[in-house]
Amino acid sequence: MDSWTLYSAMVSLLLLGATFLTARWALIGFKQSKQALKEAASYVSVIVGALSPRIESLEETLDQLRDTIVIETTESATFRNTHLMLQSKYQGLANSIEELVAQHKQTLQELDQLRSRLVVPPAASPALPASPPQPRTTLPEDAVLDRLTPTERQTLVLLTEGPLPAPELGRRLNKSREHMARLMKRLYLEGYVDREADRPPFRYKLNDKLRSSLAGPVSVSPPEKT
Repeated sequence: MDSWTLYSAMVSLLLLGATFLTARWALIGFKQSKQALKEAASYVSVIVGALSPRIESLEETLDQLRDTIVIETTESATFRNTHLMLQSKYQGLANSIEELVAQHKQTLQELDQLRSRLVVPPAASPALPASPPQPRTTLPEDAVLDRLTPTERQTLVLLTEGPLPAPELGRRLNKSREHMARLMKRLYLEGYVDREADRPPFRYKLNDKLRSSLAGPVSVSPPEKT
């Protein structure tokens, strides 16, 4: 065997060894990659298993939201149609009311015109002469209280306290307003009392002459019942 042949054999052995080592390393790397792939696949399976319930829950929520949107859209359309229908009815009712008001106004105008044609202005009636005021009599000198009723005497006794209106005298004597007004008018016209007419209701006070007559004790009977 010559040297060239030996050299070629040695090179072949070296190449074969290198190829063997490369193939071994590749096999080891493949095994490691396969193991890594298995671990990655297991990790992915764990992640998918953890996310699957959440995804399903999200899908259910999405379906519920989709159904709710459909229902709300349908109800909104129904409400819109109902609102438009009611608005149309109300508008028609408002137009009818306006027409009725216009007709009533026209009717009232026609009635006013008809009334103005039918009403005859009354003839001017002659003015009636004003009735003269009733004269007051002079209080007699004697027998001042003899002609008075017990109620009138009681009224005069109350007026010794000071001027009083007829309603107050009626309340104290338990008499009606009308009865007391007639009584005080009679006492005023007959000169027993004077009247302060500066502001209503009128206040009545004793005549100065009568006040001197009532200076002594006066027997007064209980007031009459009406």
